[in-house]
Amino acid sequence: MKKRYAEVSEVIRLVGFNRMNGSEEVVDYYLVHPKWGREYAFTRKYTRATYELVKGGISVKRLLQIRSKDKMTMMLVKYTRLMLPYFSEEIEWFSEAA
Repeated sequence: MKKRYAEVSEVIRLVGFNRMNGSEEVVDYYLVHPKWGREYAFTRKYTRATYELVKGGISVKRLLQIRSKDKMTMMLVKYTRLMLPYFSEEIEWFSEAA
């Protein structure tokens, strides 16, 4: 069976930081590895559900397995899955950690 997304280590976490961007609230997402530090991933519009999910950090592997009726949560999962190939090419430690 073909995998739909790249293999991701359990230790890589997605962490969100809330900030204001002009008049709207956004969340900056970072990929965090305990050994190699953090790397900027992307910025998305703030929603309470997604921010509560990532403010303490969530394993990327676990995030990709989430199924929810919340539209914004599923958009975050979809966007993270879309960005995985980019992360593995651009962030040196991302593919080495898997």
